Amino acid sequence: MEDITLTRKGSYDVIVVGGGIAGVSAAVSAARGGVRVLLIEKLINLGGLATSGLISWYEPLCDGRGRQMIGGIAEELIRLAVRDCFDTLPESWGGSEHRDGRFATHFSPTVFSLALDRFVLGSGAALRFDTYATYPLMEGRHCVGVICESADGRELIEGKAIIDATGSASICRRAGMPTVCGENFMSCVAHYIDDECIERYRQTGRQSELRKWFAVGSNMFGHGHPEGMKKTVGDSADELNEYILTGKKMLLDKVREKRKGGFDLTAISTMPQLRTIRRIVGAEDFEAIDGKPCDNPIGVCGDFRPGREGKHYMIPYGALVHPDFDNLFACGRIISAPAGDGWEVARVIPTCALTGEAAGKAAAESVLKGIPAPKIRFAPLLCGELAL
Repeated sequence: MEDITLTRKGSYDVIVVGGGIAGVSAAVSAARGGVRVLLIEKLINLGGLATSGLISWYEPLCDGRGRQMIGGIAEELIRLAVRDCFDTLPESWGGSEHRDGRFATHFSPTVFSLALDRFVLGSGAALRFDTYATYPLMEGRHCVGVICESADGRELIEGKAIIDATGSASICRRAGMPTVCGENFMSCVAHYIDDECIERYRQTGRQSELRKWFAVGSNMFGHGHPEGMKKTVGDSADELNEYILTGKKMLLDKVREKRKGGFDLTAISTMPQLRTIRRIVGAEDFEAIDGKPCDNPIGVCGDFRPGREGKHYMIPYGALVHPDFDNLFACGRIISAPAGDGWEVARVIPTCALTGEAAGKAAAESVLKGIPAPKIRFAPLLCGELAL
């Protein structure tokens, strides 16, 4: 049997694990802060659920009443998402739709993913694809690096600050940080084209008509969840495999109901489309309570759900860190946000971008000034320009 050795593979100021929207934002933010950054992604495309997961709707950056709530990297990314392909942005927000509406859009996940590579590399951050970050290397409650598996074998990449943007809090959990698991309804989304799409495109000339969502199972409220099926936590390999196989079977069954020759799936997801896998228990919770102030905010977000227009939620910096870990940060859907409104709002693209930008800024500040992660005072570093 071949001896498995651990090879040292470089050292960085900040390591970001996970290349979804939160991880991209964190890496770019940290690099702009003047530190050496490596972004590690286990797949070969950036964007996470927004691209590889085909959930290609950029939720609103506004409050639904005409007020933009998030700017910064989140706004850069929504502009990037539609720069080279179609958009469904209203004209009032700089888009091509002749209608009123929220600062939100559908986009091409494939084109957006390609653009994200250049966005990250253009910031000065380094990028490592096809590399699975398996475990943090800990000295007590201090993380000195990340153990990875790649085509080169088992590697240790050292870092001064580590940002967990995995979507499953796998680095934080394996470091010993307390975490809580979520539960997920069965749902699976693919993209399709059929005769009706083509006819609408001929009538309107809009590219967006050629890329439609083909969904099976539940919506986000649980309607359509298969009767008798348990909700999925997603923290074990067996459970993930069952979830994936069930979703793919349901897709094929629905495809077979269509007329052969008049329908095609143009894309299927290359990752599990779970909404809430695991989140940290941090120094402070983000509860998404309208107008509730906090002592050390990173910014403010709104609510994407129908009927929640006008909500203003302040996000505490404490939701990104734990008091006992001096150089570990969390961002995206794994921040300390209890089940219910907090986790629902934390898991979508604009909030992931905002918390990613915040984690990147805080990590750079921590490295450059030697301030432990829980001690960062975020008010001078507020994200998103329009935050407060």
